Amino acid sequence: MTGWKMSITIHPYLSSIQQTEYQLRHDTPYGDLGQGYLWAIMEAKNYISNLENSPHGEVMQTSGDRISLGKLISDIPHAIFHVDRGIFFNLVQLCKRPADVIQDYLAGNRKSFFHPASYLVVALLCNYLVVKMIDLHFYDEAELRTMTPLAAQAIRDYDALQWWFLEHTYIYILIAIPASSIFLHLIFRLSGKRLNIAETTIVILFTIAQGVFIQTLIYLCFGWVHDGSFRRTMEMINMSILILYASIVAYRFLSTIRFKAIRPLVSLFAGIGLAVVWIASAYFLNYLLG
Repeated sequence: MTGWKMSITIHPYLSSIQQTEYQLRHDTPYGDLGQGYLWAIMEAKNYISNLENSPHGEVMQTSGDRISLGKLISDIPHAIFHVDRGIFFNLVQLCKRPADVIQDYLAGNRKSFFHPASYLVVALLCNYLVVKMIDLHFYDEAELRTMTPLAAQAIRDYDALQWWFLEHTYIYILIAIPASSIFLHLIFRLSGKRLNIAETTIVILFTIAQGVFIQTLIYLCFGWVHDGSFRRTMEMINMSILILYASIVAYRFLSTIRFKAIRPLVSLFAGIGLAVVWIASAYFLNYLLG
């Protein structure tokens, strides 16, 4: 093949390469051109195979590999029913690098990740099972006997509402996720952060899912204490941690804000706003169905 140069576009799917190889082997005479194409195809197969087996999870990215809303929606059914890898990677990395790891996912380095939609589903399921297992109530009967009837009833109503939210979680997230995505997208837009609505939804899914896992861990560690006052305090601390985590994620994404004094305030506003949106979504659903 001396003096001969060849240009070939490597198709991202190996099956296409194999099909072309078959045609060349059976339909093309073995001249220099046929041998040259066969050589290039075999090299392409080896290159793709090495990428797929790389310990660092490098994958070839095609141009325009940003997440679109259509792609996000079409990926959800597959993601929910294929929960075979990446969950512990998500759990650890979202603790170590809360926003950076999400940006890695948005940049296209997704091979090691558990899909964010699946991650949220598993997080909510774990939370539900733990709350059921420890029978988490935010009062105890001995405490209620020391209260006025009005105060005792208020605590009972609060506890009943929390259990209603738990039983209807998979309905109100259908309201909460779009609402919180729009809220955060507006903050990003006003701050000069160029993420589309689907990419913002990915940020929301990862952040909320990790927050639910944190909440579940706190319940698992301290929810066994049968003291109403302690559990209500635990719930307040839990909510504060979730707001702080969301604020940290927002802070890392809002590097586009030039004024350093404003950036933490906007990030805290984003964290509190997300919590308000989720709580408001739950109450709104309760109003619709109650």
